[in-house]
Amino acid sequence: MFRKGLLFILAALTLIVGACGDDDAATTTTAAAATTTAAAATTTAAAATTTEATAATTTTEAAATTTTEAASGEGALVQNPDGSYTVDWSALSGPISYIPPQGGSSDPFYHVHNDPDTDGFFLSIEAYTVYGPGWTGELGTFDIDCSSAGTGICVYFDADGPGPIPVSGADGSASGEIEFTILETDRFEATVSNLTFGDGTTIPGPFVVSAG
Repeated sequence: MFRKGLLFILAALTLIVGACGDDDAATTTTAAAATTTAAAATTTAAAATTTEATAATTTTEAAATTTTEAASGEGALVQNPDGSYTVDWSALSGPISYIPPQGGSSDPFYHVHNDPDTDGFFLSIEAYTVYGPGWTGELGTFDIDCSSAGTGICVYFDADGPGPIPVSGADGSASGEIEFTILETDRFEATVSNLTFGDGTTIPGPFVVSAG
C-alpha cells in the first residue's frame, strides 16, 4: 500500500514538472517569434525609407538636369568627331526671328535666324526672291547659291555665336540644298541638306528650320 502511494505521488510530480516545462517552452517560443516579427518590421521600414530617399534624389537630379539643358539650349548644335556639325532646330531655347518679304522692297527676301546670345551659335537663312534668277519665292527644292547668277539663297553660320571665330561662309560661297515646304507671312519651314561653307565647315543634315 505504501509503495502504491509513493508511485502515485511520483507520477503526479512528473506531470506537474512536465506542465511547467511546456509553459516555459511556449513562452520562450512566443517571445522569439515576437522579436523576429519586430525585427522584420524594422527592416521593412528601413527599406521603405531608403527607397523613398533614393526616389526623391533621382527625381531632384532629373529635374535639375532637364532645367539646365533647357536653359542653355544644349543639344541644338553638336560638333561631331569628324569636325562637322549636327543641328537640331527644335532644341533651340532662344527666340527665332522670322521676317517674310515686305511689300515695296526692291529685293524682298525671306529671313530666318536663331538667337546667338541665348543659343550660343548663329545660323541664318536669307532667301532673296529677286537677287538670283534660280529662285523667285516658290516652294520646292533648290540649290543654296548666294550669287546673282544662282538662286540668291544664302546661309550664314557662326559656331560659337558672337566671339573671336569669324562667321563661317560669310564669303557667300555656302552650298547645299534647301527644300521650302512653307512660305507664308507668319510661317516658314525648310529642310537643309549637305550644307558646306567656304572654309570647309559642314552641316550634312538634313535638318529642319522652322518659324511661326
